[in-house]
Amino acid sequence: MKLNFEVGYTPTNLRLAITKLGVTQAALARLLGVSERQVRRWLVEDLESAIHADMKLSQWLKVLALLATANVV
Repeated sequence: MKLNFEVGYTPTNLRLAITKLGVTQAALARLLGVSERQVRRWLVEDLESAIHADMKLSQWLKVLALLATANVV
């Protein structure tokens, strides 16, 4: 199954990254040093929702590094 990423962080890209890494939201939270709740907030698709939070570039770069290390990109 081929998964195509848009450029940069989006909730969809984060969901694809989690799938490609084969980790849970909780595991990704531990790897990034954030709460599971924060990961869930990054995954909210409705960008206007009060629940949604944008992922910092530094965190997204960590996700990209994990993908590169896992040789899945």
